[in-house]
Amino acid sequence: MNWQEQQRQQLEKLCKTLEEEEIRMLRKQMVPRAQLMPLFDRPFYPQRSTRPLTVPKEPTFNLRSKCWNCTPCSGAHYKFQQPIGQTMKPIQ
Repeated sequence: MNWQEQQRQQLEKLCKTLEEEEIRMLRKQMVPRAQLMPLFDRPFYPQRSTRPLTVPKEPTFNLRSKCWNCTPCSGAHYKFQQPIGQTMKPIQ
């Protein structure tokens, strides 16, 4: 019994030391490091883009359309209307 108890204690001690070492290594890796200083001997000169400039356009709002979701004169908004004579019955 005493021998088993000693074995268990040695195993626990070994596990504890391994965990402490692992924690120590993780903490060492987590230390923030300073970044290198930029080289000021070559200053940065931005260059103008070679892409053409965008041409602004006037927005067109078609206020005469009855349906905002479809293109004008497509007739898509008429397909959702019910035919004449088929009305919904009220819920009682």
